[in-house]
Amino acid sequence: MFQKMVKQILGIVLIMLTCSAHALSSDKEQVMHVMADSADLSQQKHKGTYIGNVELIQGTTNLHATKAITLGDDKNQLTLAIANGSPGKQAHYWATTDPQKPPFHAYADTIRYYPKRHVIELIGNARVEQGDNSFSAAKITYDTETQHVLSKGDGKQRIIIIYHPEKKAT
Repeated sequence: MFQKMVKQILGIVLIMLTCSAHALSSDKEQVMHVMADSADLSQQKHKGTYIGNVELIQGTTNLHATKAITLGDDKNQLTLAIANGSPGKQAHYWATTDPQKPPFHAYADTIRYYPKRHVIELIGNARVEQGDNSFSAAKITYDTETQHVLSKGDGKQRIIIIYHPEKKAT
């Protein structure tokens, strides 16, 4: 029984984190809007810095942050994206993953995405939510390719998983 419960909990955590990397497939075909109070874009350095009320919207995919940085390689392919919050306002990512499910939300003081390594890191008071289900920890690391979650407490904040089983149709 305990093993079955652990598998269910790990399953929901994996589903929730997988959703963060897989919004609606139609989102990728939508126009992307990036808004900020200021932007510093360097083609030569392959770096973009966006500061102040940063918003990214592409279909149902959204990101709000105080500051965002994008780094690319010589081929202008994204190698790292960082979204930072500010005191009292975390970086916040959300997307619709399935029209039949509530939106997926991820919050952290810093969100880092390494597309070539297939890794997403939520750092500092990290929390993911979908409907009533949630997962929180000091840091959550997710490998989107292997669907592996690694989470650690920091001595002050323990890992907390809240999972509400789906109600069976009668």
